[in-house]
Amino acid sequence: MRSFKLFSLVSVAVAGFAAAAAADQTSPVTVVPAPVGQGEIQVPATRATADLLQSYVEEEFFVSGLADIYTYNETPVPGEVIIQPVNATFPQTEDVPYTTRIIVKRPANVEDFSGTLVIEWWNSTAGFDTAPVWDPMAEFAAREGWIYVGVTNSIDSIAFLKGGCLLLDFVQIADCQTRYAALDMSENGLAWDMVSQIASLLKSPADPQNPLPAGYTVERLYHAGQSQQGGSLVTYATAFHFAANDGYFVQADYTARRINYGPVCGDVGAPAYPECTPALTGTDGLVATDLPVPVVRALTETDVGNALANGLRQTDTPTFRYYEIAGASHVTVHKNIEVVPGITLESFCLNEMNTLADGQVLGSFPQRAMWKNLDEFVRNGTPMPAGLVLASSGGVISRNFLGNAIGGVRTADMNAPIALYQPNNTFDPSLPEPLHEFAQLACFLAGSMFRYGPAYIDAVYVNHKGYVRAVTQAADALVAQRFLLPEDRNLLVVRAFLSDVACGIGFELVFVLPPIMWLRARRKRRA
Repeated sequence: MRSFKLFSLVSVAVAGFAAAAAADQTSPVTVVPAPVGQGEIQVPATRATADLLQSYVEEEFFVSGLADIYTYNETPVPGEVIIQPVNATFPQTEDVPYTTRIIVKRPANVEDFSGTLVIEWWNSTAGFDTAPVWDPMAEFAAREGWIYVGVTNSIDSIAFLKGGCLLLDFVQIADCQTRYAALDMSENGLAWDMVSQIASLLKSPADPQNPLPAGYTVERLYHAGQSQQGGSLVTYATAFHFAANDGYFVQADYTARRINYGPVCGDVGAPAYPECTPALTGTDGLVATDLPVPVVRALTETDVGNALANGLRQTDTPTFRYYEIAGASHVTVHKNIEVVPGITLESFCLNEMNTLADGQVLGSFPQRAMWKNLDEFVRNGTPMPAGLVLASSGGVISRNFLGNAIGGVRTADMNAPIALYQPNNTFDPSLPEPLHEFAQLACFLAGSMFRYGPAYIDAVYVNHKGYVRAVTQAADALVAQRFLLPEDRNLLVVRAFLSDVACGIGFELVFVLPPIMWLRARRKRRA
């Protein structure tokens, strides 16, 4: 039986390390709009709200409050946490002040709000905030009328923002100037209380500090995070779940993030417990599967190798689903987006890219269906589709005669392929040397595609009509399995219809078509 924070505080008193915490998950916070005239906003997203078909408002706020720093007992148990004892590393562990920032994206009209809100724990692997949950789900969230709230939750991102949004001392991501000078976060471990307090506020429409205007009453609140912050979500959901939270989407994660960033017990030179911080290892680092709310854990093919190598797969429970998406890659950045000024991500990598959000294999589409299934489970109890994993042998992903992965959650483009899809890519060594480390990681996590020649296309599909038919049949089957939404099925069929399968130019039109269709409909209404 797991014990959450509420119960494990008893062990703190027994151990004599600290009194019960003053700060908690529902402690009040202060919310103010971000300052005006002190620099540009840094928006962690490649999908802009201005590009959505629906009318959305985007606002930035600063949130201030008090949070506690936690640790585990000497023999760590995933769901049991205690207050970190005061020591040389942590001279204060209770009521530690913080000021972070959030960005709220909401439907402009309150009547378009569905009652669902998603909090993304922004990813900080790049050294600054990115939004790998928002980017692949943006169009879906807007269609559904969801509110999205992104939260800065790491000291690295805070330092980047306070430093004027300068990366590697020479790349200006945004001209932030002194906009973020007031932000303050002394320890990553403050995030557990901090994000809880933000969630509690968003679920409290009568609170005068709530940044949502009157009428935007949140009925369902979900947390999401990818990769490193997917690990944050594992730690949070397992040890800090509380009543304001209605579900979790752990996207392309590895294992639980550290509970705090003091010296790790067992490392060379680390002091003895409780001066050091115990670390979860092996399957102890996996997300809890017995929560009273749904948890979805979805890995791309890029992530599966790590899960296989370290025994980190999980099995379904009534409230938990584990999925592996064939052909999808870890990276969610859209094409033709400058990740640093003047350089797009695809120019970092040697092979043609296949990203989760914008590649030929649109892993974002089954993820959108998973979001819908999670929401339907919360709304009316409809069971989520059973978990699916890639076929493997000897700890290695099994592949068909074309070289593509077998099994798992499929996409139409995996069942009607025009290319070999690999889960990794290679960076271009001709890039400026200061960018090598960033490019090497980004390209390793980005997929590659190697197009089949016209001879294969002709042999398998005969002609363009045959290809469209194969995609349509695959898409219809996925809709029936609830791994593809009908709206996204239509986009895939139109994309196939407009494509030239011999050279594959059509797949970029999937994000161009909706604005074109909207403009045509608008002209027709005016006529």
